[in-house]
Amino acid sequence: MDTQSILSLPKKHRRTFIGLLFAIFSVALLLDWKLGTLPFIEAVLEYIRAIAAAILTSLFLLWVVSSFIPRQKAAEGLTELEAGNITKEFDKLLGTATRWRYKGNFGRYMRGKVLPTLANRQNCHISACVIDPKNRTLCEKHAEYRSQINSIDKGKQYDADAVALQVLATIVICSWYATNRRVKVELFLSASFDPVRIDSNDDAMIITVEDRRSPALKVTRNHFIYEHFETSMEFARNQGSKVNLDGMRRGIELAEVNEEDVYNVLHKAGMSNLCKKITPETIMQACRESKNPYES
Repeated sequence: MDTQSILSLPKKHRRTFIGLLFAIFSVALLLDWKLGTLPFIEAVLEYIRAIAAAILTSLFLLWVVSSFIPRQKAAEGLTELEAGNITKEFDKLLGTATRWRYKGNFGRYMRGKVLPTLANRQNCHISACVIDPKNRTLCEKHAEYRSQINSIDKGKQYDADAVALQVLATIVICSWYATNRRVKVELFLSASFDPVRIDSNDDAMIITVEDRRSPALKVTRNHFIYEHFETSMEFARNQGSKVNLDGMRRGIELAEVNEEDVYNVLHKAGMSNLCKKITPETIMQACRESKNPYES
């Protein structure tokens, strides 16, 4: 284990590591004193001299090596997030955001957390790219993938209609926010899905996967890869189809959205047939049950 790995350990693990070193030192000292001929104080001094000599030798070797071998650039701006810390890091990004970009599949976190958090901020802009619910083959492939992983759904089995339902609910909720709140919302549909999801504001982004056990990666804007991922999201939007979010009534609360509103929104979005197949009632219920999937 190198120095950087030790320093990046959680605090309690660092304390355990240091305690283990002291324990090993103490046991070795006691054995040397008991089995040797030196008095205890002399044995302690010998160990201190040995440690001091080792430190000086290590510092000299470090100086020699660093003088002749080029240093690798530190990975500043990249942070691996443990699964249990992802929600806290999302909250930090949302705390200062006035713009939010998302590329993923359903957009449930966006509709359950991002939109409610940013909806009333001045000049707030949200753009998102999700999978196309009209593309049944795509929905079937995503359903197969999602049913095989340890996703946030905790074992729920998906089919093409279940996938399409989640995206339709996102479209309806985005339409309500775009019509009844100050936030500007742009929604795009992609002809492919990606296990990697990107959430970004102007300062940093968090890259996650569907598997809830997996860590995430936080990238700040001073790292070169930030711009590459931003470009990736821009290309996904440009290659996708933009959703018409008109059709929602003005002056109503989200809880007041009814089946007619659902149909009107999806009709404007060019999804009348899909809406009839899944039914406005089912879609409306999915909208009402929508919440931040990472709350629990």
